[in-house]
Amino acid sequence: MAAEKQTGYWLDLGLTQYAPAFGIQEQILQARLDGKIAPTVILQENFPIFTIGRSGSRNNILSSPENLELCGIEVLEVNRGGDVTYHGPGQLIVSPLLYLGDIDLNANQYLHRLEDVLIELLAGYDIQASKKEGLPGVWREEAKIAAVGIAVKHGYTFHGFSLNLNPDLAAFSLINPCGVSQMPVTSIRQISGQSPPMEQIKTELREILQKTFAFEARTTIWSDLARSLKL
Repeated sequence: MAAEKQTGYWLDLGLTQYAPAFGIQEQILQARLDGKIAPTVILQENFPIFTIGRSGSRNNILSSPENLELCGIEVLEVNRGGDVTYHGPGQLIVSPLLYLGDIDLNANQYLHRLEDVLIELLAGYDIQASKKEGLPGVWREEAKIAAVGIAVKHGYTFHGFSLNLNPDLAAFSLINPCGVSQMPVTSIRQISGQSPPMEQIKTELREILQKTFAFEARTTIWSDLARSLKL
């Protein structure tokens, strides 16, 4: 944990395409590496897409390219850990761009700390979630409710986690989620019968992340951040 609280940014991109949003994340990551910007948390929802991590394989996508096109689902290889996962509306993606030295954690400890953040958040909705040895993410009994896939460059973190509020769970049947065959996937709505507003989840998550990683996040928008960085 950092000796003193840092001030950072809270950047909500809203519902957007994955690739342009990741382009923004890459620019912020480079600014972090160059010492030009404080810790930044990026939030987004994406239009339907399967992303394949560094250890992933297209063999874990169980649908033909033609059918995916009909379903309106893109496929993109990305440089995070993990295998294949689905992103779509009703799922919140959060990417904390932190420095491991500031929070006194190694990469593995940081990954598990993100799982703890999600478990704490879900407990507030009377959802008892847990971890599984050797399988990153957060689980409600045998069903996965949140995926965690991080990347670290020179000690700086990017990517992060996705939490299922109310996504189209049928899309997960078209893949082996995280490379696990027939792994059940769930959501807050499926468990509770209703889904809290996305903005409410974001607010509660912000409080937990700030407490966990000892920083204050100031709301910003990409145009202002890009202008300040001269991007």
